[in-house]
Amino acid sequence: MLESKIGKYISKTPAKVTEEQGYIVVYFDAQYEREDVVTVKVVFEKGDETYKVQGLWFDSPKLRE
Repeated sequence: MLESKIGKYISKTPAKVTEEQGYIVVYFDAQYEREDVVTVKVVFEKGDETYKVQGLWFDSPKLRE
């Protein structure tokens, strides 16, 4: 679905890291072929040393269409 709407992945830049309701949330600004800024949100449970991803979201204007 991502590739059909915004093209292939090009690069990412870390944007910020926050702590929200017992989770560590990492935001990235990613660039794709047809979308310059895609916000990627990756969520980890605080204190979980296995660093398993608890949530993963992609957001951009084209993805919301």
